[in-house]
Amino acid sequence: MAAARVLRWVGPILVSAALIALPPSAVASPGAAVRGGGVVSGPLGTTSQLGFTATTSGGAFLCVMAGRSGGFPFGPWQSVQQMHVQGRVTPGSLSVTAGVATFSGTATIHVIGKTSSGIFATTLYDVPFTSTQAAGGAGVAWHLLDVPGVGAFGPATLKTGHITIWP
Repeated sequence: MAAARVLRWVGPILVSAALIALPPSAVASPGAAVRGGGVVSGPLGTTSQLGFTATTSGGAFLCVMAGRSGGFPFGPWQSVQQMHVQGRVTPGSLSVTAGVATFSGTATIHVIGKTSSGIFATTLYDVPFTSTQAAGGAGVAWHLLDVPGVGAFGPATLKTGHITIWP
């Protein structure tokens, strides 16, 4: 899949671009904040790249799972080869308790996969999500993405990258 190879290379660039494009208020807000990203470990074929920043003013979230030629079951889909979750953090949704940050928002989700009928591609709009994470670097920090009605990915530790939480 040529598209999967392109997304595998472009994914980290998309994560960086999404974080750079944030309005100054989302990056420089005082008070509680969480920022991070990297490669999240998961069962074979389900690792993903993610990046996010959230403050009490809002923020952005991006998770890319691409190039999974074997596919993986997720929510209502039998076999997902590529999934892209991009959303805005709802202002006021960030909470930090005992070193764990949680925020929520709405996302657009693009999915490419296979069913018994063949290959499909679908886009879901304004889908609620919740992101929960603990701070640290590779092997310590972890992330959980919960998409009600679709499913949860994680909690899974960061294979590479870093998450920082400010109380």
